[in-house]
Amino acid sequence: MCTAICFHHDHHFFGRNLDLNYNLPVSVVVVPRRYPILFKALDTLTEHHAIYGVGMPQKDYPFFFDCVNECGLGFAGLNFPGFAHFFPKEEGKTNLAPYELPLYLLGKFKTVKEVKEALKNIVIADLPFSDKLPLATLHYIISDKEEAIVIEQEKDGLHVYDNPYGVLTNNPPFSYHQFNLNNYMNITNEDPTNRFSKDLPLYPYGKAMGAIGLPGDSSPASRFVKETFLLHNVTMFDTPLENVTQAFHLLNSVSTLHGECKQPDGSFEYTIYSSIYDADQKELYLKTYKNSALQRYTLTDKERDSEEIIIHKVFEKEMVQEIG
Repeated sequence: MCTAICFHHDHHFFGRNLDLNYNLPVSVVVVPRRYPILFKALDTLTEHHAIYGVGMPQKDYPFFFDCVNECGLGFAGLNFPGFAHFFPKEEGKTNLAPYELPLYLLGKFKTVKEVKEALKNIVIADLPFSDKLPLATLHYIISDKEEAIVIEQEKDGLHVYDNPYGVLTNNPPFSYHQFNLNNYMNITNEDPTNRFSKDLPLYPYGKAMGAIGLPGDSSPASRFVKETFLLHNVTMFDTPLENVTQAFHLLNSVSTLHGECKQPDGSFEYTIYSSIYDADQKELYLKTYKNSALQRYTLTDKERDSEEIIIHKVFEKEMVQEIG
């Protein structure tokens, strides 16, 4: 369970909730321009755009859950079990393991338009990192300040969808979520009008009654509908930081609380962390389940041009600012 959003209001904002049923020690990871990126079936990328984001390096390899490059192109992978499919390597194609996808696309390209062209020759291949680390079954959202797309590879091939909604959740496939929104076209942020019968004296007796029927549960389809409605109706503000705060409110509206979603093994799936990028200012804001204080990372010229991968600790313990 995860939710990703993207929108443009003077700046390009991109972010996500990562939901898992176990605690994950995440870090802010920076891949500088000249850090060699290794691929299973391609030549090493020795010069590329700098990439920063949230991840968990393995043996100095930068695994990203979500990230943005120095040009403002954003990427996130979300769980897509039962639908995601990996093919054997195909001769003449660009064969990428799922975990290589953000490094290749954000390392080489500046815009979604360029990515869409490159995807015509890409196969998400069955190339596990190691015997002990199986491939994650994911689908992906990529965005810049002009547009967003969703990438899903199923048994019938690779699908690339335009995403004017600016939202991605989980199963079922994206085409379902697109069509399902038609069921909620009467939802409004205004007071409802009486369409029930012109002969009956019906009236709204409380606030926000135009949104009756808007889903409130944490299923993927419900989160997609709710987050799309909110994203396209909430107020955007005058300063980037105000809109970062608004973006976190959007993610909070579809976050999962510990104890809300019980798994067959008795564990609980919950929102491990939430991230929001101001891609124009090369800033990443982050908060974790146990630390609701905002933590900020800014990509600097020094780290962009470093020779080594850079890892910054994320603070898990709640930080409290005293008043008075």
